[in-house]
Amino acid sequence: MRADGTAAVKQLDGQEFDFDSQWRISGTGTWELTDRPMGWSDGQHVSLSVTRRTSSAWREPADAADEVAVDGNSGEPAPDSYTWTLELERREKALALNYSDPDNHNAYYLEKAR
Repeated sequence: MRADGTAAVKQLDGQEFDFDSQWRISGTGTWELTDRPMGWSDGQHVSLSVTRRTSSAWREPADAADEVAVDGNSGEPAPDSYTWTLELERREKALALNYSDPDNHNAYYLEKAR
């Protein structure tokens, strides 16, 4: 996420129930800090939109017993564009951005490439 409001993501899973579709996308787009009610918590959120997909892939299931096949021929295809609602979490030295999977009560944290 850049200061001018543009963004690039690499191999990011879908949010919420889209996570179960097993796809990941890379692409470019925009982000904005918003006060609109959204997400799972109160307060400000970041809306991150990929408007130009540059690639997609299938991720391996976390559990070998996962019912979803990842051979590229099943599940939902990755969308051409996608928007995430990112939660803000205050950490010791900075804010952390995350999105969650409500089925598993997991949070997925975004990290800046080094």
